[in-house]
Amino acid sequence: MRRFEDRVVLLTGAASGIGKATVLRMAEEGASIACADVQVEAVEATAEEARALGADAIALTCDVSSREESAATVQKTVEHFGRLDSLCNIAGILYFENTHQHSLEKWDQLIAVNLTGVFLMCRAGIPHLLESKGNIVNMSSTSALRGNPWTAAYAAAKGGVLSFTRGLAVEYGKQGLRSNSVCPGSVSTPITSAFKLPDGADVALLQRVMPLDEFRGPEYAASVIAFLASDDAAHINGAEIRCDGGALS
Repeated sequence: MRRFEDRVVLLTGAASGIGKATVLRMAEEGASIACADVQVEAVEATAEEARALGADAIALTCDVSSREESAATVQKTVEHFGRLDSLCNIAGILYFENTHQHSLEKWDQLIAVNLTGVFLMCRAGIPHLLESKGNIVNMSSTSALRGNPWTAAYAAAKGGVLSFTRGLAVEYGKQGLRSNSVCPGSVSTPITSAFKLPDGADVALLQRVMPLDEFRGPEYAASVIAFLASDDAAHINGAEIRCDGGALS
């Protein structure tokens, strides 16, 4: 299956987790890929793995919360490949903290990366995506669909991503640009494996967010992202797809 032959994809958060898994999935399907992340060595390693799979892949250092770096990343992608067909905003960060103890500094950082970064990348990418009749896939979370403890800023940002993406779908849908979201949950990534609960946290509160089967690897979320970015999803716009093992069922 070569759904991304002659397609150019720009993907943030490419250094690890769901972002890296998506790069490799799309590389296997023929995509040319700009891999963007703040982790310089790790994102270059991802691009190298993509090249080993036969993809034309470049690594770009990008802090998505910077308007200068986000714009430059889109520009470098278009300069290198000549076009942009799909923008996948996967970059994100997560902290667990009691809301009454959550610092404003961490709140601002979470919103800046998880929500403002999506806006900045989309703002820079949309003119090129309108030319190619392309698509946007934004990373939300099941935290945007239910109440989760200790993730106030993260959930607020991911809820914002859902609303923002729906707005893009309506605003640009008739011009040929599709915009959709993915809501992963119960996916094993560096973010979920390294989390530390706040002092005094009631672990029982996590039982309500467990999957019906088991935690799975990032490749399962990557397959959903690849689907939404492909022509197989040509009739899907303004949607959010859960990938959580039935945790919300």
